[in-house]
Amino acid sequence: MSIESATGLLGGLGLFLVGMWLMTEGLKVAAGPSLKTLLENWTNSRAKGLASGFGLTALLQSSSAVTVAAIGFVNAGMLTLGQAVWVIFGSNVGTTMTGWIVVTIGFNVNIEFLALPMIGLGMIVRLTAPGTARGALGEALTGFGLFFFGVAVLKETFEGIAAGVQVGAFAGGFYQDVLFVLVGFAVTAMAQSSSASIAVALSAVSGGLIGIETGAAMVIGANLGTTVTGLLAVLNATSSAKRVAASHLIFNLTTGAIALLILPGFMAVVGWIAAADWFEPGPATVLALFHTLFNVFGVVLFWFVADRLIRWLEARFVSEEENEARPRHLDQTLRDIPSLAVPSLLLELRRLGTIVTDAAARYLQSPTDQAGYIRRRSAVATNLSGSVRDYAAALSEARLPAGLPDALAHILRALQHYNGAIHELQGLMTYATAEARLPERAREGIVRYRAALAEFLVDQRTQSDHADGEWLAAKAREFEDQYQATKQGVLSAASRGDFVHLAYLDDAMREADLVRRIAHHAVRAAMRLQAAQEIVTAPIEPPRDGAAAEIGRNE
Repeated sequence: MSIESATGLLGGLGLFLVGMWLMTEGLKVAAGPSLKTLLENWTNSRAKGLASGFGLTALLQSSSAVTVAAIGFVNAGMLTLGQAVWVIFGSNVGTTMTGWIVVTIGFNVNIEFLALPMIGLGMIVRLTAPGTARGALGEALTGFGLFFFGVAVLKETFEGIAAGVQVGAFAGGFYQDVLFVLVGFAVTAMAQSSSASIAVALSAVSGGLIGIETGAAMVIGANLGTTVTGLLAVLNATSSAKRVAASHLIFNLTTGAIALLILPGFMAVVGWIAAADWFEPGPATVLALFHTLFNVFGVVLFWFVADRLIRWLEARFVSEEENEARPRHLDQTLRDIPSLAVPSLLLELRRLGTIVTDAAARYLQSPTDQAGYIRRRSAVATNLSGSVRDYAAALSEARLPAGLPDALAHILRALQHYNGAIHELQGLMTYATAEARLPERAREGIVRYRAALAEFLVDQRTQSDHADGEWLAAKAREFEDQYQATKQGVLSAASRGDFVHLAYLDDAMREADLVRRIAHHAVRAAMRLQAAQEIVTAPIEPPRDGAAAEIGRNE
């Protein structure tokens, strides 16, 4: 390869990649929240997931952008694994539109007539409307111009290279096909764009440098290379996100391996379809058709095995938090036996209570550098809470023996209190660093208040025999008295002018109130659990202590 050919290849590929990047970024900005809305509202079935993945990728011209977005939504809990995999499969088909754009427009474009004016007009729009949707569309238009310019340069370069290469030098053969699979994979992985590999393959086939079968092998490698972006995106992500990336890898690896093994026969079928007079069967057109059919073949194949794949993936990459968030006492077979199901529900709720109170106690004792820990425990508590709520809702629809409806009502109220405690704890975290700015007396009052609540939470777990109704009612009054004393101390400090800024006074009052709310939820949840336990263990007798009388106060 001459220096002129090498520079032409690098320059053409660079123009193509810059054009792709500008197109993708411009269209993403112009679309605004449409990507989020579409993925949230149009993924509730296989067909819709496929359609949204296909449409978004065809629009953005980037399967990587859609894949990373789907992983992000799964990470945030906005999409399930079952929804995300079909978006991923659809994006694989959508990325084949790049090849058709190259074949139908890119190879036939007149640079002076179309590409260069698009670059100039797009930049004029971009510069006259910066930061707007119109400016983003101008950026995308510039990207299209550079995209076509790069394709034209690549085509011309490969035609020049092919003129000096012996005909049939890259005609085919299994081992050569494997080599070009690796070439396609490497180019895609390095450029972080399968479109780059596809454009190179189409240009090389169109220029006569390589045969169609060899180009098809390079396309298979490009498909495999797209998984690298997703794998890199989940290095430090949640288990759910890792499952999505794994589904992408399994889809591309499986379809790629099958297509490579039957490549001669596959190409014969593609050639027969291309010769059916539906369009001009040029080499590049045949290769673009192979790219589309190859991915459609993968979707058809996985249509029948996707449910098994999802179940298999759900059992993989299980983190400690996910394991802990799974119910341990909620047996679905017991739902038809309420007298056993309600006690099981109570056991699961106690486990949830332990998770919540342990997290709160740890933070209250030492609030520094606990944000990551609290976020993880909150996620565990939220997921487990959902399972408890769903099980309780299913039980409430059954015919329950006398007394158990009341026990179930207490359980649901305790669940609400634990959810409230987690919510208030997350709010309290925002004041972890603000406490150092408070006057000494005000700070000491809040620290004492926090320490008293932490001691109660620990004592409640380790000394469960003390958790009767009278003791809990006394604790509720004690915490309210401490709150009033803490508030009075903060206001006294403010009246003496101890606060440097009035904003710090507001922080102190808000922190004290959040501690009070956590105390309220913790005590009330314990009272509800106590009442439910009374009913479950002795359903024909009413509670014998003061818990029932105190339970409804201040709720």
